[in-house]
Amino acid sequence: MKEIALVADLHGNWPATQAVDADIRSRGIERIWCLGDVVGKGPSSPETLDWAVENCEFILRGNWDEGIGSRQFPKDAFYYRQLGEKRMRMLLEFPLEHACAVSGRKMRLFHGRPIMPAPFHVQAEDMFFDPYFDPDWDVVGYADVHRQGMRLLGQRGILFNTGSVGNGMGVTMAQYAILRGEWDSLNPAPFDITLVTVPYDRDRAVRDARAAGEKGLVNADLFEREILTGIYARHQITGRSGQP
Repeated sequence: MKEIALVADLHGNWPATQAVDADIRSRGIERIWCLGDVVGKGPSSPETLDWAVENCEFILRGNWDEGIGSRQFPKDAFYYRQLGEKRMRMLLEFPLEHACAVSGRKMRLFHGRPIMPAPFHVQAEDMFFDPYFDPDWDVVGYADVHRQGMRLLGQRGILFNTGSVGNGMGVTMAQYAILRGEWDSLNPAPFDITLVTVPYDRDRAVRDARAAGEKGLVNADLFEREILTGIYARHQITGRSGQP
């Protein structure tokens, strides 16, 4: 049985990313996969992107990665200046999904959007998730909604959400997942999914956001509110009304 850590939605929160990195290392987990949205919202996108590139076997493309990489929203100019041309190009090169076999199960991983049309919480009706199990996936894992969860989807299989490292909703901690099983194997074997929450230095994250706000980070106050309360600020954030 080998373990893989799944991280997602780092969102430029460097203190949260550092805390998750330390927790993963303390558990002796050597493999990390990233389900996207490594940049945007928070003040430290270069740091979180560089960490993911250095430590993750692959990074999937999330909606913020795609939006920033393609310069979709003019209000995101702060991130463009931070990241520079090389990193901006890199964001659009990330694949959209990853498929693998683990403990006799076929597993599909993606960020959420842009594969999904909207950010569906794991508790949403089965009909929203049925298409993503077609034709024969046994496990579907995603991120995007910043809130952890796991359940059986009827007779289809296991559905889970990793939660967010840097912008966790529901609890004011960094969130990630650990998968434990026999990798690259279609032989039936035990398979575990552990949803992990990690405390981090939110005061430092707030200071970072405020300092960046003075330099042009749009809606730094809303990001601060979210990391302090774990409640999504449903206001326009860099052109994305109502979007995580």
